[in-house]
Amino acid sequence: MAYNTKPSIERLPAIPAEVTAEWLESKLGHKVKSATLTRSIFGTGSKLFISIEYEEEIADPDSRPRNICVKGVFDPAMVKSQPWTLSLALREANFFAKIAPSIKHMGYPRGWWGGTSDRQGIAIMSDLTHEGCTFPSEAASYPVEKVLDGAAQIAGLHAQFWGRSQDDYPWISNDYDVAMKFITEPWDSVVREPGRPKLPEYLMDGARVKRAQEKYYAQRNPRFRTLLHGDTHLGNVYFTAEGHTRFLDWSAFHFASCFHDLVYFVSTTLEVEERRAHEMEVLDHYLATLHRLGGPKFERDDEELMIEYKRSYMTNIIWPVCGYDLQTKERVDAFTERTIAAWVDHKVIEVIEAQW
Repeated sequence: MAYNTKPSIERLPAIPAEVTAEWLESKLGHKVKSATLTRSIFGTGSKLFISIEYEEEIADPDSRPRNICVKGVFDPAMVKSQPWTLSLALREANFFAKIAPSIKHMGYPRGWWGGTSDRQGIAIMSDLTHEGCTFPSEAASYPVEKVLDGAAQIAGLHAQFWGRSQDDYPWISNDYDVAMKFITEPWDSVVREPGRPKLPEYLMDGARVKRAQEKYYAQRNPRFRTLLHGDTHLGNVYFTAEGHTRFLDWSAFHFASCFHDLVYFVSTTLEVEERRAHEMEVLDHYLATLHRLGGPKFERDDEELMIEYKRSYMTNIIWPVCGYDLQTKERVDAFTERTIAAWVDHKVIEVIEAQW
């Protein structure tokens, strides 16, 4: 794999038409005869799916991809209206360049090139659909076995980087909190828009919710700090051809509380009643796997642990105000319902307010 570890002076493609056969050839290291755009997905990160034909055959075809996903910010209007999306693209490119090659216990899409400039971050990955992978529908719910598998994947990442911080990796800044505060700023108006999911009255108070959000970000317990995937909701899950649960969209990784990843995954992947029935089983499995793979040993009778677990549901704050231009209405409404149920069940706002 060829990776660019410093911002490039080269102007990287900014729109799909600029991802040409010639440009791909320069990054993949093989002469490209043709590159055909087969489909595109636009959102907080744009994904261009491209089929490649090479000039020459080689002995080991697995050493170069024939079907790729080129991810970056290829929608100028989105970048203008949501400038924080650029930081996500830069971060994902850096993940494949600097972190992915060292990961031991967590699967992720195969990367072929990653590079950044001051206005773009691009990651070239294998197109998972051509590896037999499948993806959840907009608001699916899955059996607990799939969730346990995903929790073990999360534990694998966390165990490897347990206790590390930005002091160890100065280039991994926390842009996540800034982006979330930007998105939740119009809370009071968005939650009152016609057609939005109805919230309990106390959550209609945007000032209270945002104070809790600020307090959560400022007071994460460092005892549970590790490197996070950062965006483990169901929309960033895929299943391998063998049926294993894996995660894509590595554009929000940063150092923070481990339970951020776990609760965000559990509460979006299970419907409310399933989450209530199996949540502690999943937590126990996560804790056991974390310890087995080299992380610390924790138990649920640890009061500090359970407080941090409940507080971490603040991660879900995006869904009640997520724009329907960023995610489908079906997904936003379903995940909002699951979020609010978890907030009420765990008294998330109240637990945060009661701390210090």
